[in-house]
Amino acid sequence: LYGRLRGGLDRARRDDLVARFELDPTRKGRTYSKGNRQKVALVAAFASGAELLVLDEPTSGLDPLMEEVFRRCVTEARDAGRTVLLSSHLLSEVEALCDRVSIVRAGRTVESGTLAALRHLTRTSITAELAGAPNGIAHLPGVHDVEVRGPRISLQADTGALDAVLRALTASGVRSLTATPPTLEELFLRHYAPEGRPGGVNGR
Repeated sequence: LYGRLRGGLDRARRDDLVARFELDPTRKGRTYSKGNRQKVALVAAFASGAELLVLDEPTSGLDPLMEEVFRRCVTEARDAGRTVLLSSHLLSEVEALCDRVSIVRAGRTVESGTLAALRHLTRTSITAELAGAPNGIAHLPGVHDVEVRGPRISLQADTGALDAVLRALTASGVRSLTATPPTLEELFLRHYAPEGRPGGVNGR
């Protein structure tokens, strides 16, 4: 039925997807669990010839193994030249699969672009162990939340401040350094935190 609603489907592709999603097509639909009903919808979508797939919370009800199958199917669809519009609250899923990201709040798009471009809108976390004192780093423009505990220093740096921060750390003698770019979750929370609080839409 799903296949007919979508204008037909590739039967060979359907059979392959049924096997990959470990779906038993001989069972009556009313006996399916939520996860199996989700598999039926995904098989129908990926087996169709549609150039645009709109998937809303597509892995809801799937176990981790089936989530991995889903991710491979999305990659295959993209590589075949199809467009996949994915709506999900699983930010790790979006980060792993999507070429472009839009963050929507209250029905409005508040940020949109590649993940790399969106990361430039927030800060990189840096932790380092130094041979000497971190002189002056806390006073550099674009440096935030500096904490020094013995030879270890942690801080947040705006994208434009990274070069100056690395030069200052090198001058103090770097024994080890870890730099973590902002995650999609951090970008998301920056827009969804309550207004007026740090990290919110109107926060700093």
